[in-house]
Amino acid sequence: MAAYEDVDIESRIDRLEEIAETLEDGEVGLETAKELREEADDHLVALRKALDVDDGELIEIDDAGSTAEDH
Repeated sequence: MAAYEDVDIESRIDRLEEIAETLEDGEVGLETAKELREEADDHLVALRKALDVDDGELIEIDDAGSTAEDH
């Protein structure tokens, strides 16, 4: 099983964008900002692993974030 099958890429990217917007607004406290940063780091690690195609395999993701293997 390839790593990308375990990761919902689109939802993780969407969440990263939400976190970035929240932090850019500057309306959160230090503790919340720290928690959001840690969450963002977790999403980035998962995305890096999912997108690391060391065997040269290309995957196609549709607009819904699904791969051809998901169908």
